[in-house]
Amino acid sequence: MYAQVNNTRLYFQVRGQGIPMLMMHGGLGLDHSYFRPWFDALCSHMELIYYDHRSNGRSERPDNLAGISHDTWIADADALRTELGHDRIILFGHSYGGALALEYALKYGDRVAGLVLCCTAPVFDYLDVILENANAKGTSEQLAALEAVLSGTVQEDEEWRKMWMTYLPLYFKEYDPGVGAAMDGKMVYSVAAQNHANAHCLPSFNALDQLDKIETPTLVISGRKDWITPPAQAGERIHAELTNSESVVFEESGHFPFIEETGPFMQLISDWVAGLGLATDKKNVPKRVVGM
Repeated sequence: MYAQVNNTRLYFQVRGQGIPMLMMHGGLGLDHSYFRPWFDALCSHMELIYYDHRSNGRSERPDNLAGISHDTWIADADALRTELGHDRIILFGHSYGGALALEYALKYGDRVAGLVLCCTAPVFDYLDVILENANAKGTSEQLAALEAVLSGTVQEDEEWRKMWMTYLPLYFKEYDPGVGAAMDGKMVYSVAAQNHANAHCLPSFNALDQLDKIETPTLVISGRKDWITPPAQAGERIHAELTNSESVVFEESGHFPFIEETGPFMQLISDWVAGLGLATDKKNVPKRVVGM
């Protein structure tokens, strides 16, 4: 399905019913599909709103990304929330999507009933650690692919796909080629979005000094073996600055704990959301339930 918002067309899918959770995917240059089927386990009691950011996946892709920023992407997300009729939502951000979720919560905090930040960082000021982790874990082929992507020399979607699939194993504690193939089979790649975000958006992203302004109940999730957002540089820094947060580290996971430890991960989300004491009205708009 598509929503016409903010002069663009956003691709989205809604699964399940209950408290709405808007899913912000990472990458950028990837799409929402890597969340599925794992998160579908929550559909029995939550409404999951999967969507692709502007210029990513199946959403509209402008010929020129100049002027598109984090503000653009979070405004799109808020417009989608409004289009779907939700006053307040649970917001889930993974990886780069977590950076966008942080900025959404800072700008639209009154519209967020709960914030889940999974394998993301408040600022990417530790490139030395990322490269050290990659060098320790990666093959020469993987490191060459990573260097090509980081340098912005990859210009075609199919080339970006090949580079991503080459170093995707770095993101897992124990990589399963079958899982990788399943992710790849559903993915719609956008190298333009990847290059634009890494060159023009991520370098200036820094939410660290503003985290104490976020009062929204927040669950911070990390993977112990995550090479790109390791707990010490990412989740732990977020948790330390937030005034109302809980931090959980999945010991047997890398960057995708919802894939590597699916059962415990989904139980954590279910229990945490239940602990917020939210209910839904007929429009699935979350409200605080007094006395719970």
